[in-house]
Amino acid sequence: MNNLQGGRRQSCQKALVSLAASALPRPVDFDALRLHDDQLAKITNKTVKRFYQDQNEMIDRFTEVDRVIEALKHGVTPSEYSSLNDQDRHDEEAPRLTSNKKGAEETAPLLTKSPGQQPMYTAEPINEKRTALWIIHLAINISFIANLALFATKVFLALFSGSMAILASAFESFLDLVSNGIIFLTIRVIRQKDYYTYPVGKSRMEPLGIIVFAVIITTSFTQVLMSSVQRLTNPEKAGEELDLSLGAIILLGINIVVKAILWFWCSKIKGSSSVDALAHDHENDVVFSIASTIFPVVGIYLKMPWLDPLGAIILSIYIIYEWMQILLENIRRLTGQAASSEDLKQLTYMAYRFSTKITAVDTVRAYYNGDRLLVEIDIILPPECPLHEAHDVGEALQDALEMMENVERAFVHLDYNAHHEVEHRRVVDGVGFGG
Repeated sequence: MNNLQGGRRQSCQKALVSLAASALPRPVDFDALRLHDDQLAKITNKTVKRFYQDQNEMIDRFTEVDRVIEALKHGVTPSEYSSLNDQDRHDEEAPRLTSNKKGAEETAPLLTKSPGQQPMYTAEPINEKRTALWIIHLAINISFIANLALFATKVFLALFSGSMAILASAFESFLDLVSNGIIFLTIRVIRQKDYYTYPVGKSRMEPLGIIVFAVIITTSFTQVLMSSVQRLTNPEKAGEELDLSLGAIILLGINIVVKAILWFWCSKIKGSSSVDALAHDHENDVVFSIASTIFPVVGIYLKMPWLDPLGAIILSIYIIYEWMQILLENIRRLTGQAASSEDLKQLTYMAYRFSTKITAVDTVRAYYNGDRLLVEIDIILPPECPLHEAHDVGEALQDALEMMENVERAFVHLDYNAHHEVEHRRVVDGVGFGG
C-alpha cells in the first residue's frame, strides 16, 4: 500500500511540474507598471494616489500567482523558491526543465501548502530581506515582558491615584495579555491535528477565539464606561481630586517611551506577521497611554477633576467601537462572506495562466471560511481530453490554488462546456425556508 501511495505521489509531483512548465507566459511585466514609494510620494491628488496604491496591491497579487507557478516549475514550494537567489535559480533551471521535458526519473520534493493567516492580503515581495529568527523571537518575548510590567504599573497607579482614565488604560493592557493568551491557546489547538474528528482542520478556531475575546473586551469596557458615567454624573465623586504625584507622572511617561521604542523596533522587523501585529498593538498603546495620561494630568493642573472620568468615557467608547468592528468582521467571515473583487481577479488570473489545456474559465467563486478563503472554480477542458489528463489538470490547479496565502481550501470542477445551471443554487435557496 505504501509503495502504491508513494508511486502515486511521485506521479502527481511529475504532473505538477509538467503542467507548470506548460503554463501560459505572463501577459505583461507587472513590475514595470509598479509605482515605487518615492513616486507615490510626489502625487498630491489623493484619488490618483489611491488608484496607484490599489494598482500596486493588485500587482502584488498577480506576482504571487507568478511566484507559485515558477515554484511549481522548479519543483519546490513558493517559500523555498523565494529564498533562492538569482544565481541558484539560473543554475537549477536548465537541468530541471530539461529532465521534465524528457520524462526522466528525477523526482521533485513533495509540494506542501505554505502556512499563512491573513484577514487582509499580505503577500510579501520576493526580494524582501527577512529579519533573523532570533531577533523575531526576542522582539516577541520582550514585548510580552514589557506588556506585563506596564500592566502592573498601570494597576498600581490607578489604585494609588483613583484615576478612571488610567484604570481604563490598565484594562486595555490586561486585555492585550488576555488576547495573547487566547491566540497562543488557539494556535496550539489548531496544530493538534485530528483528521477523523476535524477532517478539514481547525483553522476556524482562531477567528472564533477572536470573537470570544471581542465579547470579553467590549463587556469589560462597557463596565468601565458605566462606572465613569456614574462618577461624572455624581457631583460628589466628580469633584474628588486625584492624587497623582510627580513620580506617578514620570512612570506614565516611561510607559509611553517604552511602548514607543517597542513600536519603532517591531516596525523595522520584517518577515513575521506576529511581530507586525505587535507593532500595531504598540502603536495603539502609545496613543491610548498618551490620552489616558493627558486627561488626569490636565484635570489636576486645571482643577477640573471631571476631565478624568470624561477621558475614561471617551477611551471606553473608542475601544468598544473598534472591537465591535472586529467582532462583526469575524462573524461575517465565519458565516461565509464573499471574497473581494481583488481576490477574484487574482484567482481568475491563476486559472487563466495555469495550463494551455484550459480553454475557458467558467465560474470563480470564493468566500471566507474563517481567516482565509474557500475557492470554487469551474474550468472548461476540450471534450476529447482524456480522463487522466483532465484529472491531472484539476488536481494540479487545486494544489496551486491552495499554495496561495489567502486560500484555505480549493475545489476545481471540470466541464466540457459552459452551458449549465449554477451549482448548489437549489441548496442555498432552500436554507432557512423549509425546503
